[in-house]
Amino acid sequence: MTWVNGCPPGRSRLPQWAVGDGAQHYDRVPECGNLSQKRHVQVDDLDLEVVRLALLAQEVDVARGLVAEAETPGASRSGGRAARRAAGAGWFSFGLWRRRRALSAVVRSAGEDLAAQWPAWASERPVPSDLLRTLAEAVAVERALRELLPQHLARDEEALKRARLESGAGLSETSGELARAVTAEAMARGRSLMGQRLQALRQRSGFQRSQGNLMAHLKRWAISTHSVRQLELAPQLFDLVVIDEASQCSIPAVMPLLFRAKRALIIGDPMQLGHIPGITAQQERQARVRSRLSAAQLEDRRVTYHVYSSYHAAAQSGEAALLLDEHYRCHPAIADIVNGHCYAGQLQVLTDVRRQIPAVDPWGSLGPAPVLGWVDALHGESARGAGGQSWRNPAEAERVHEVVDELLARLPEHATVGVVTPFRAQKDALARVWADDERVRVGTVHAFQGGQRDVMVLSPVATGNTPPRTTHWVASQVNLWNVAVTRAKSQLITVGSHAFWTGQVGLPALLAERSAVLRAGADTGHDTAFSAMTTTDFRAELGDRLQEYLSRRGVTDLERTAAIGGHTVDLLFTQNGANTAVLIDSGPEHGEDPARHLRLTHARGDLLTGLPCGGSGAKPGPVEQTLRLPAWRVLAGVPALDSLFA
Repeated sequence: MTWVNGCPPGRSRLPQWAVGDGAQHYDRVPECGNLSQKRHVQVDDLDLEVVRLALLAQEVDVARGLVAEAETPGASRSGGRAARRAAGAGWFSFGLWRRRRALSAVVRSAGEDLAAQWPAWASERPVPSDLLRTLAEAVAVERALRELLPQHLARDEEALKRARLESGAGLSETSGELARAVTAEAMARGRSLMGQRLQALRQRSGFQRSQGNLMAHLKRWAISTHSVRQLELAPQLFDLVVIDEASQCSIPAVMPLLFRAKRALIIGDPMQLGHIPGITAQQERQARVRSRLSAAQLEDRRVTYHVYSSYHAAAQSGEAALLLDEHYRCHPAIADIVNGHCYAGQLQVLTDVRRQIPAVDPWGSLGPAPVLGWVDALHGESARGAGGQSWRNPAEAERVHEVVDELLARLPEHATVGVVTPFRAQKDALARVWADDERVRVGTVHAFQGGQRDVMVLSPVATGNTPPRTTHWVASQVNLWNVAVTRAKSQLITVGSHAFWTGQVGLPALLAERSAVLRAGADTGHDTAFSAMTTTDFRAELGDRLQEYLSRRGVTDLERTAAIGGHTVDLLFTQNGANTAVLIDSGPEHGEDPARHLRLTHARGDLLTGLPCGGSGAKPGPVEQTLRLPAWRVLAGVPALDSLFA
């Protein structure tokens, strides 16, 4: 590792005031390095803070020299021990004197070349114990890296992936065999008892006896909240009750189930549609007053009937929630619409678009069809439905009719189409059109919750003449738009006034912004990938270094942050006529399971093979290979990269 003028390569020399009189107070020190984070500190001795920054810079740069210096780990080990002993030395153990010499001793232990590059004052002033402990920890990290490096350089990534897949497949197969064996045994024992149970239900007698006999053999029961009354009213009847779609369940609806449970697992999505209240808000208020409960009491426990679902109540009173963040249904371009707006970008979109129906343009235009399309209903106007209830848009409904008929003519025979709208009056008008066609399902957003179709056509109805109150209600229903958008697997086409919805806010405006307007005879080919991948300065610099390395190897056909099937990769390059997609792996986030992180990274790479790519730098063609590139290899430099790209 070579430093210039007392600073690492690529860093400017610290200004003279930074190493001046330490009696002054500063609330900021300059940033040192492209990879280091900005650190705002207030110190009594700025010289010591400069030392700390230098040490941090060494920690960042240490990977660069690991390959070349891996054969000399002894120096860092002895230096780390010396720093740790000096940090804990007291007055009687000459602690002040030892801490004055500790930093220079550690530097000298790393070699004469490095020691000569440190300023003289680094060995003339006592070093705080905390700084020495930090230095010792940095030395320990470097030692661990030196020990791990040979193992990682020799690791076969493909062999690791195969071993992981084989292990997962074996576990799945064994679990399936066990489940089938247990089920077969239970069915053999309980078949006659099931007949007795069915007879008891038909005759409306002997419920408890038939249930008790059957529960001795069948340990898992599936039941709805409405039919739970058929079970014996006994506390702790089940060891565990799992309530699915809890955001759709009212709190009173799950109480009979919770009464029968020793433990409960509540599963739901608070960003989807909730339950439809069976009483008015006024009736709820009257019941609360009669029970002598305050609104604050209900709010504190998230049990207000009109506002909260059973999921909210459980999340408020239960243990820590676990986010089920792996998404496999929607094309990435569709999933990203709601991922950022509803889930703070936490969803891991792992949809295999190779198994989906390819998007089609209902007008048969040239170029690939967009995943997110918009058919403009320029002259549509909203009107009240029958009896003055709900809303409809006849012109928009006619355009929906045209779009769906064109889709049915162009899609494969097995493809399914859904038509969804927020308003019942519009749904009633459209449902009559395809009443006898099993490939098409028409419904309100509430009716579609829990369902999915290959292609969804969305009719939002509202337009310029819609009353502002109605427009505001529709545009502000985040949960409703979330459900409507995510029913589509491979393509979502919205039919409505594009200009009107672009001027709104929230999810509908975002959908209008990202959708390509479809017109007869127009070339709609464009990529609609909006990835949740965050390009930080650190990630950008890793990409810069990798691009520079590949350029030295003669690779010039490449793209940065390329979109492939809606998924984003850090770099795509063409070599010897084959396209390789690169995913730079900066490691798991703090607190993330490393094994899960590796599984997800491998899964993202597996989704890309065979997909069309290129055309914006790399050569057009399918992805032939995907490569997971650990960030430490980029930082370590040419030797570590050569072993991977050779």
